[in-house]
Amino acid sequence: MIRLDNISKQHGQQLLFVDASAALHRGEKVGLVGPNGAGKSTLFRMVMREELPDEGQVSIDRGVTVGYFSQDVGEMQGKSAVA
Repeated sequence: MIRLDNISKQHGQQLLFVDASAALHRGEKVGLVGPNGAGKSTLFRMVMREELPDEGQVSIDRGVTVGYFSQDVGEMQGKSAVA
């Protein structure tokens, strides 16, 4: 399970999350949609432990593997994601 417990995050003057909580259970599939700048990538970076919430906690159960393909393609630019 991946748990977001009362997370808050702010970038400059922009509030992205205030006391947000969610739980994703093993085998569950979810989609995250929203406008540019809403915090979707920031949320994924917090789950990947690349960024910390200002408040609250992100917990990932032992044995859970998270896969994430960054929108910053870098050296993959122009190549197919399918081998």
